[in-house]
Amino acid sequence: MLVSVSRRLAMMLLFLLSFATAQAAEIADVSASIERGNYQQALKLSAALLAQQGDQKLVSPQRAELWRLQGISYLYLNQRAEAYRAYQNALALNSLSEASEADALAAVIRLAYRVNQYDEVLNYARQLSEHHHLSPSSGRLAMQAAYSLSRFDVAIDYANQLQELDALDAFVLQTKALSEMALSRYGAAAATFDQFVNAADVAPKWLEQAARAHVKAGTHRTARQYLARARADIALYRAIAVSRLDSNEAEQALLYWQQGLQQLDRVATRDEQLFMVQCLIKNNQRVAALNRISEVNLTQPDKQTLKLQVMLAYQLGHWKEVIDTAQVALSYGLKDDKMLW
Repeated sequence: MLVSVSRRLAMMLLFLLSFATAQAAEIADVSASIERGNYQQALKLSAALLAQQGDQKLVSPQRAELWRLQGISYLYLNQRAEAYRAYQNALALNSLSEASEADALAAVIRLAYRVNQYDEVLNYARQLSEHHHLSPSSGRLAMQAAYSLSRFDVAIDYANQLQELDALDAFVLQTKALSEMALSRYGAAAATFDQFVNAADVAPKWLEQAARAHVKAGTHRTARQYLARARADIALYRAIAVSRLDSNEAEQALLYWQQGLQQLDRVATRDEQLFMVQCLIKNNQRVAALNRISEVNLTQPDKQTLKLQVMLAYQLGHWKEVIDTAQVALSYGLKDDKMLW
């Protein structure tokens, strides 16, 4: 009796072993079809195996591997939506080998990014980073996804991981610096910009961004150097100068505006000259301000600029200029201005 039971058990084990071997061979056939470039055949074989029920139903690791192989086949056929679903099914079983799981995670990260599923990108990238090794390509996609979601701290973290992988380039540094700017980490952003804007072929827009970071960080000399290299537009110089006036940094505002005017390849407009007068007055440089406003009034006077010239001349005790300018002002409707007279 015992011999009979043992024999039946042995026969059962032999059957199961031969069945498992046959299934493994069938999975190998799917893989071989992919290697031969016969992707439709691979899909047909894998679908048949996945449809098996009862005693023939595959165990989870085998099903997971078949889903992964289906994902590969769909990718080669440029059917990305189907590939995405196949890879998700493979990962959901949580039964892939270590190498297969890493491959599936990397693939699904790429696919999710292509369809702007940025939350999914971050979810799968986190799994890849925690359980395997984050590759530079997956890390870049995760960084970009985080930035697109305005999760700037996460973008910075992935940029730092890419640095550890020795995969830093200008794009990674740009994304990191912009993320630091968004989080008001201006000193860090300035330092990050410094790492790539010194290249000879850097685009002017990045020099301008670096300048903005240094303005916010308070390193104004470096900011002006970057603006000069970028040949920045006068509008940017003015915006920075205005921001410095608003921050009670009149001296810095004047330095920025002076540099901006010096870089012009044309004559400064009346409005630009008047802004210089404003900066000079804020710096108590009344003589220079009077000279500037006098130049404006020689060609384009109006009531306000004439009044300002009279007031500056009066404060400086330039009495002849007060009288001469006041006489001109009469023709501009300032006769009844009590402050002036």
